[in-house]
Amino acid sequence: MSREPPLLRSARKVTMPAIPRSLQSDETRQLDQLTELAPGVELRQSKVFDIVERVGEGGMGKVFRAFDPVMDRYVALKVLKLDIPETERRRFRREAVIAANFSHPNLPRVLDRGTDRQRGLEWMTMEYLRGCDLGAIIDRRRKIAFPLLVDIFCQTLDALEYIHTRKIAHCDIKPDNIFVTRDSYDRRIVIVKLIDFGVCRSIAPPYDLQLQLVGDPRYMAPEQTVLNGPIDETVDLYALGLTFYEALLGEHPYPGADDLDAPELLRLQVEQMPAPPSTRVPNLPGRLAEALDDVVATACAKDPGDRYPDARTMKAALAGLREAI
Repeated sequence: MSREPPLLRSARKVTMPAIPRSLQSDETRQLDQLTELAPGVELRQSKVFDIVERVGEGGMGKVFRAFDPVMDRYVALKVLKLDIPETERRRFRREAVIAANFSHPNLPRVLDRGTDRQRGLEWMTMEYLRGCDLGAIIDRRRKIAFPLLVDIFCQTLDALEYIHTRKIAHCDIKPDNIFVTRDSYDRRIVIVKLIDFGVCRSIAPPYDLQLQLVGDPRYMAPEQTVLNGPIDETVDLYALGLTFYEALLGEHPYPGADDLDAPELLRLQVEQMPAPPSTRVPNLPGRLAEALDDVVATACAKDPGDRYPDARTMKAALAGLREAI
């Protein structure tokens, strides 16, 4: 096959120079001047979203599926309720800023944040995810194939490794915050997104001062039960260990946890280890039962020093469970 001479290939890249300013009309020069943005100039714009449906609601706000006509795409629009105190509003704004700076396939993209001046509503937009959270799957009593379950948690640990290297602890790991979706182009590929960074904390100075305990007491590590107690990234590994156990079993590791009050749940987190999975999950092969017991015992150790030191190590332990099947 013959090749074009180098001169011909390079000639295709030649572009015509712009018209010299001296030859431009006065109108053209005036229009050009409007796009000459000097440092410090503010460029203002307003966002319009068409609300399609409400897809969720929590104590602090509501989540809608909305359409962005400018970008021609659907987004998840999270709106704060009007009676939320200022401390929570600051946390909401902080969550948007922190998450907007993430860039990882297992973390959702935060697109924008703003305020609807007419209604006084604060909002943020995120990529719209089709699927459901792990909590909904558990509630429906849907059985997850063990290899897929391991993959879901390994992807979650990839997300945790990413945020932990940035000295951030999620502090609210639970089934409801592990979202399971599928690849847009190949629906056979399952993708996990770790969501909701509303109560995340810095694990490097300067530390965040907490005015109250935050998190879900069903999954809080013992050190989280103390106001402003020292924490590190292993609080997330503790909660993920409980979540993995729950997904495996189909119910919370502490029997009746959903009916217990917060003080009792916090006491259990401090004082009592959950029963080994091998005693509650039926028909486990002996080798797998032993490996599962070890993973849960290590992840959910009461002493942070006895847990997996980081997400990568815990991921390796989970991945090793495939070999024990």
